[in-house]
Amino acid sequence: MPNFRSASLVAAALLVALGVGGCGGRSDAGARSSTPPERRPEGPGVRLEQVGSFEQPTYVTAPRGERRRVFVVEREGRIRVLRGGRTLDQPFLDLSEDVSSDVERGLLSMAFAPDYERSGRFYVYFTDAGGDIRVQEFRRSGASENVADPGSRRELLRIEHSKYGNHNGGQLQFGPDEMLYLAPGDGGGSGDPLASAQDLGAPLGKLLRIDPRPDGARPYAIPEDNPFVGRRGARPEVYAYGLRNPYRFSFDRETGDLTLADNGEQDLEEVDFAPRGEGRGANFGWNRFEGTRRYEDGEAPGHVEPVLTRSHEEGVCSIIGGYVIRDPALPALRGRYVYGDLCTGELRVARLTAAGAEGDRPLGAEVPSVASFGEDGTGRVYAVSLQGEVFRLAPAS
Repeated sequence: MPNFRSASLVAAALLVALGVGGCGGRSDAGARSSTPPERRPEGPGVRLEQVGSFEQPTYVTAPRGERRRVFVVEREGRIRVLRGGRTLDQPFLDLSEDVSSDVERGLLSMAFAPDYERSGRFYVYFTDAGGDIRVQEFRRSGASENVADPGSRRELLRIEHSKYGNHNGGQLQFGPDEMLYLAPGDGGGSGDPLASAQDLGAPLGKLLRIDPRPDGARPYAIPEDNPFVGRRGARPEVYAYGLRNPYRFSFDRETGDLTLADNGEQDLEEVDFAPRGEGRGANFGWNRFEGTRRYEDGEAPGHVEPVLTRSHEEGVCSIIGGYVIRDPALPALRGRYVYGDLCTGELRVARLTAAGAEGDRPLGAEVPSVASFGEDGTGRVYAVSLQGEVFRLAPAS
């Protein structure tokens, strides 16, 4: 994607660039995204503190317990280290020669192994030159904690995704069970033309769960308690299914509950929720349902409805999933899930339970072209703008 100078083009471009909006629906979605809103004052008790500026950042994370550094993923293939408020000159890892960043593609996230301090293992999720989804393992360099060893590359997964350029998903996240979760989109196009989301034999349109450690000659192991292990015709990696473009999902660092934001087709953006362990085998409904509404005839066995939906009629276009806030410095927001919308840039919070969402309201802060959220090693939450800025949710002074 070109480096747009006009902020008004960035939000519109992200609909195409990251494919997180409806691709076969309302004709006015692009019009809404062409004029980003004005920034509003931050809400009571919270402010947005800019911590750095980067090239099309897509994600922020850090190893568990890390207090000094934050790692920023850039869409074109680089991972930057932010240490003590300063961005180091040398990238932690540069995969720009391997990453395709047209349409919605790019380097979309990374995840540090739970034992990173000892093992130095971390994982990246990107689209390659042919458009396929790749998940690879690397290790940090023995010479410096701020540089990875490019020669340590090990391939875990390659998922064919060459027909359409959108709906790549993009999240990697270790769960409270220390298994690695990833969520590829349904393969792209409009209405799930590959019929992948309800097909347990396809990896697309799923939440996948693997043990990333080698298993004999295999690059990763299948957890024995995955819900479809041993079922004829099903991929054993599948943990949950019925997803359109689960671009961002997260686990509550305190409870282990799963929260997953899935981008809508025509009318509804949704947030799905499962208490710890209860997402196992869940069918979130796509493409039989879009949010709570019937989309296409057919069965969706065990359909789990979303706990929160936002309608395009409200002016939103593409939900950007976030995290349950556990930052001790933000006690008024403790236990609330923060999320955003690409086109409005508005950040919102809600308290989520299996029964639904309570107190869904604006946070009173906006991040133009908000493309992602992230969480550092101590639980502080960040919001990422595709325009370049990375902000931390900080207590109001």
